[in-house]
Amino acid sequence: METKVKIIERVEHGEKMVGVTSSYNMNCSTNDMILKNKDKIMEHVPMMSTILSKKCGKVMEEMEKLLSVWTQDQHQHRVLLSLMLIQEKAKSLYENLKNKHGEESEGTSFKASHCWFHQFKARANLHNVKVSGKAVRV
Repeated sequence: METKVKIIERVEHGEKMVGVTSSYNMNCSTNDMILKNKDKIMEHVPMMSTILSKKCGKVMEEMEKLLSVWTQDQHQHRVLLSLMLIQEKAKSLYENLKNKHGEESEGTSFKASHCWFHQFKARANLHNVKVSGKAVRV
């Protein structure tokens, strides 16, 4: 669902369908169907945000948004990132936000595991992030 929303947003922001199609390794007909069903897809967007908030908590949701912005900024500056660096940044952001939000988030812990990273990568639409050896290119 998130991928469909990203496709819709990219096309609405003026990106050509060919570029969107190739970046997701999809057929043009698949993207055409997504755009035809745009209204139905977009009806579910607020619900997706609520589900993530309830499942992971506000601190986690905010941390992932900030981490996504940070990784995009690093990409624009052509900085190579290691998986370990991304994990450390995520933990740091999480702890800072947890302290900022106070008691409401106490008792929860966050481990920036490989599994979490791959799920974050999908949620943040960082489809061009390759994890290999010591560095990843965002």
